Amino acid sequence: MDYKHPHPINIIENTSKYFLLLLLPALRGLLFSKAGFYAWLQGAWFDILILFGILGMGFVSWFFYLYKADNQGIHFKKGILFKKTRFIPYERLSTVTFEYPYYLMPFRAVRFKSDTDAGNSKTPDFSITMRKKDALRLIEKSQIPFRNNDNLKRVYQPKSLYVAILSLITSNTLTGVLFFSALVSQSGNLLGQEFEDKLVDSLTNIAKLLAFGVPTFAAILAYIFLGGWAIAFILNIIRHKGFTVSRKGNVLDIKTGILITRRYSISTKRVNLIEARQSLLTKLFGFFSVFIHSSGYGKQKNELSVLIPAANKYETKRNLHILLPEIPLGTRQIRPKIKTLSRFLVPPISIILGLVGLSIVSYWLFPAFSKVILFLGIMAELPAFWFLFVKIVSYFHTGIGKHNDVYTFSYTYAYSIVTSAIPAKKISTIVLRQSLFQKFSNCCDVVVFSYSEGTKRQVVPNINLDEANQILGVKVKK
Repeated sequence: MDYKHPHPINIIENTSKYFLLLLLPALRGLLFSKAGFYAWLQGAWFDILILFGILGMGFVSWFFYLYKADNQGIHFKKGILFKKTRFIPYERLSTVTFEYPYYLMPFRAVRFKSDTDAGNSKTPDFSITMRKKDALRLIEKSQIPFRNNDNLKRVYQPKSLYVAILSLITSNTLTGVLFFSALVSQSGNLLGQEFEDKLVDSLTNIAKLLAFGVPTFAAILAYIFLGGWAIAFILNIIRHKGFTVSRKGNVLDIKTGILITRRYSISTKRVNLIEARQSLLTKLFGFFSVFIHSSGYGKQKNELSVLIPAANKYETKRNLHILLPEIPLGTRQIRPKIKTLSRFLVPPISIILGLVGLSIVSYWLFPAFSKVILFLGIMAELPAFWFLFVKIVSYFHTGIGKHNDVYTFSYTYAYSIVTSAIPAKKISTIVLRQSLFQKFSNCCDVVVFSYSEGTKRQVVPNINLDEANQILGVKVKK
């Protein structure tokens, strides 16, 4: 197979960061100019010249980027003065990503990315925009080394409710706030600063109107967080709508998304661990969301490495047995002793009492801001008490088990309740960490490191030292 160029749309992609910054103001000047086309051209000729220069640089970059896919792997080369040539064997691939955004659909162009365990943790080993038919052919070739004589195809497609539950527990308020602020900012760039100012003023007035007796700044802050979470929730629904997982041989094929369709081809041999997560609410209702750790999957911004969006305990075990029977989620064989209960409760109780003390002192020092201080104190205590409930659950959840050379680690991280299964061969380091106070109760923290593109660290707290040594066979780090 001969070397090919990327899709021509790659010329625009290579220059879009700078091209649009000049193109949008120039077009806005043309649309709203009353002096006519030639008058606009006389004033904008230098900007137009720069635009053509940027496009020329994009064309050169596209022309000197070549790739080909043979039966062994992917070859690509790029560069003008200093040429760079690389080869990635199919058998070394962990994840192949096929991304088909709605704005590339008219051009029948897709973004194709591939990752290995030896690659960069933030960028793919190979990334290119190519024709859809070429990308589909390349995915089929990349799966050949991982297929076996098993022709059975196993498919899992969750209910829409389960996708909504995943979006509910993974939606990040900050993500929504940043997305909305970027939207407002870009509208200002496109339609002018006056439009942006009017939009911000209108939203502020709406927040004031709906304050319902709450201090205005507090209402604005509350609606910012609530609106940010709602936007993030909708984005997550769009990102995971149509989620489907299938397995054939040693390949997991994951499809997800509606506006931006994504397809992931993952080698099961490269999956480092399975992680079942719960929030306090989903634990009460018996739902799990399951994620996997494999190089290249879930590394992009706001992307989740989902295997099962949500399921009850029975469905989780059944679907894991269908999709990844090599890494079973086992039961706990050791767990914290009752004398270590205080070590789970002291941190959240200390936070609660500290916030009460800070609120009382602030109330006494600044009586003019008493309503604001009272509101902020109550709002700060809500997550603190929620954290206390999580730590109570953590005591009954924490533990370690081992089944057929696969370790199961159960612990909590912040507000998440986690159960993780890791094959022994995927663990790079285990450390038993013991503080001065833990020596009195003969317990320790078990710190587990697994490694692929980056280090994955997990901490199981307050496990009996002797039991940890027995099941793990490691010594205390002094």
